[in-house]
Amino acid sequence: MTSKETAKICLITTGGTISSIYDEETQALHPGLSVDTLLDRLPKGMGNIEVIKRELFQLDSANAQPHHWQTLAGAIKQVSEEIPDLQGIVISHGTDTMAYSAAAVSFMIQDFGRPIVFTGSQIPASVPWSDGPRNLLDAIRVAAFGDIGETCIVFNGEIHRATRTKKVRVNSYDAFDSVDPSPIGILARDIVLYEGRKKRDHSLIPRFDTRIDDRVFLLKVFPGLPSQTLARIVDMGFHGIVIEGYGSGNIPTIENALTRGIQQAIDQKCFVVVSSQCAFGQADLSIYAVGRAAMDVGAMSAHDMTSEAALVKLAWVLGHTKEPARVREMMSTSFVGEMSFTSQNLPSDK
Repeated sequence: MTSKETAKICLITTGGTISSIYDEETQALHPGLSVDTLLDRLPKGMGNIEVIKRELFQLDSANAQPHHWQTLAGAIKQVSEEIPDLQGIVISHGTDTMAYSAAAVSFMIQDFGRPIVFTGSQIPASVPWSDGPRNLLDAIRVAAFGDIGETCIVFNGEIHRATRTKKVRVNSYDAFDSVDPSPIGILARDIVLYEGRKKRDHSLIPRFDTRIDDRVFLLKVFPGLPSQTLARIVDMGFHGIVIEGYGSGNIPTIENALTRGIQQAIDQKCFVVVSSQCAFGQADLSIYAVGRAAMDVGAMSAHDMTSEAALVKLAWVLGHTKEPARVREMMSTSFVGEMSFTSQNLPSDK
């Protein structure tokens, strides 16, 4: 588009801190600001940007569930079909589960060819020193003009790939970090973008597919974790488990050994993926005997996926197939930049 053309973007609000207000009765924050009020906090006259508004939820993101991901993806599909010349999407969202929701949208909407931008704030937009207006304006800039063709999180002047991002700080404005590699861009006087991102491509035909199996469990290993925990999870009807192991994906193998539980889970058609509790680095089950033990009984490695992305991806994969070889193939393939490897160049697990 030329510099004189109006860029149409859609702002979809879902609640979160950015839209929160203080309730005197409960003495706590809860979502309540309308989409119009959020936009009123921005500078007047944003030039050649037209913002189309959609209010989807007023939800604290701690209450977000997998079906909300599907509803959000459906809303994006609807607005993209209604407005063919849309330049991008902005989604205001709570920070607590933003990494999960953004990752889910990444898998559910592929080849969109335009930016789908998640943002939010650490301080409600109703507060004068809120970071909300800046983050929202930055997200609108990226959606309208950024040469990005993937789902991302814009926060505190940085642009992060959705599937490579973690919330790492509770109160600071820089709540999110990219976890190997670095951010895909920054917001300064101009939008500065780095190589390795997916670029805009309006010729693509978007693929919308919201099928997931939400019976996936995330289990963090800790000293003293009872060995029978995995059996209990399977008995509860879960079809997949992401185990956050120590370091490079290590698990206990002597006292409270998890190996038998992993094998039993797999024998009962429950798929097991091992990720790392560490924010940076990757799960490599071939390094230590305590990691290889998990691999030898059939666990899959998450490699350098975040635990959030691994959980969402496993749910998405199991929504499409439960054939073991196909699940393993899909989990070892990078679909939306969620890991640095593909099934063709994965380090050997044998």
